[in-house]
Amino acid sequence: MKKELKITALAAAIILSGCASDSDSTASLPLETNHSETAIQTDNLVQSIESAEQSIAGAKDIELSWFATSAMRDAQEALKEAKEYYSVFELDPAKANSSSGFFSSKTNIQAAEDAVNQFNLHFAKANKIRQQSLSVLDEAFSYRHQLTEIEAAKHYPNTAKQLESELKRLVNYVADDKPERATKAQPALVTKQRALEVKTVTKIYLSPAQKELARLKKANVALHAPETLASASATLTAAEAFIASEPRATAKIKDKADEAMFSLKHAGNISDVVKKLKAMPEKDYERHVLSFERMLLNISLALGAQDMRDQPIGTHGKNLVAYIKQQRQDVGNEQQLIAELNQEIDALSREAEKVASLESQISQLNAEKLAQQQTEVIPAVPVKAAEEKVATEQPTPETQAQTADTDAVES
Repeated sequence: MKKELKITALAAAIILSGCASDSDSTASLPLETNHSETAIQTDNLVQSIESAEQSIAGAKDIELSWFATSAMRDAQEALKEAKEYYSVFELDPAKANSSSGFFSSKTNIQAAEDAVNQFNLHFAKANKIRQQSLSVLDEAFSYRHQLTEIEAAKHYPNTAKQLESELKRLVNYVADDKPERATKAQPALVTKQRALEVKTVTKIYLSPAQKELARLKKANVALHAPETLASASATLTAAEAFIASEPRATAKIKDKADEAMFSLKHAGNISDVVKKLKAMPEKDYERHVLSFERMLLNISLALGAQDMRDQPIGTHGKNLVAYIKQQRQDVGNEQQLIAELNQEIDALSREAEKVASLESQISQLNAEKLAQQQTEVIPAVPVKAAEEKVATEQPTPETQAQTADTDAVES
């Protein structure tokens, strides 16, 4: 549609701005100017219609029709009217300046432009209503967002739909310029929204535990393990209470849900053992006790502890626990000792690095000193002193004669 509008507008511009003959050029100047202006108007109108269509498309993402139903309906009707007026001269540009109706003083293009302006006014009003609603009902919309995040409508569709309708009613107050009524009604709605949030979170995280508790009660677990079941039930109740107080503390909620399920499974296991004991004949009592004792023995041997079967089973269990604690303490002491030794090794390593660094520095200094000694030279003798020395060392005539006599005697 957008492409067709542009092509049609371009065609209209070409037709309306067609060249006149040379002989009539002077006489036709006003008409050509009018056609050119109409072509520009048409192009602007097409762009305005395209912009309006884009606004309508973007309005879906922000639920603008939900926030301002009436204003958006008026905006869409205005846009539809603009398109209808434009369609009159879309294929026949000459009709752009024709009357839009028998009793109207506006041309088709003027009527289309007015309709676009009306669209802009209604659309701006819709945006204003949305912004004001989000501001006045910020807490309610915050809960609405949270309910969407946890998919409350999936778990409780009827309740979620009812709360959505109540929120819409408050938004309509804002749209009708009655924000004080919306503000006054918000607390009651928020209370219901929070209740739905708690209910939804409880169902998401505690539904398995709640079903397990119902199953245990139906299986008469309370008859065989009443205390264990009561404790498990209390754990589940505590988890429910925590969700009611902090429904968005997801990590802690998961931990408490796991704890509740653990307690319930424990209750079921205890109940099964008690039922077996109740159904066991007296002749099997000894075998059952021996199997339990054998289990403790296997644990002792696996840990490297001594055989404790000479002790009462209760004492056997306590001593086994004490042995395990001592082993863990010994391991802890060994780990601490290892850590201390590692620290000492690290300290010695650092000292060794320092010594190596000092030795390197000393070697470098010695090398520099030796190089300096090798490059030292004898200080130069002044020129005058050198000449005097040479003069004193040259032989005189008397010295030469004495030397000759000495040579003759020696020969």
